[in-house]
Amino acid sequence: MTLGEIVGADNVLTDEAELVCYSYDATERWHMPDAIVFPRSSEEISKIMKLANEKKISVTPRGSATDLAGGPIPIKGGIVVDFNLMNKIIEFDEANRVVIVE
Repeated sequence: MTLGEIVGADNVLTDEAELVCYSYDATERWHMPDAIVFPRSSEEISKIMKLANEKKISVTPRGSATDLAGGPIPIKGGIVVDFNLMNKIIEFDEANRVVIVE
């Protein structure tokens, strides 16, 4: 199975110009990833992680990349998993101050 088969070819970036955009955050550090994927469900994330584990590929999660400590930088290359397509609130429990999101 490939990343394109998991999330669809349109949701995988491998072009160098696109990869550069995912190589840094608000810090001065940067490292190039090998691929960017945009999952839409926890099932897709599970499949991405299984594939990465089998092939011994590093995975770096990424939200909006406004981090000031280098968290979304793919230090070892590999796959950056961009969670921007998963932005729905599943449950909002005001009494317990809990929000479950994708």
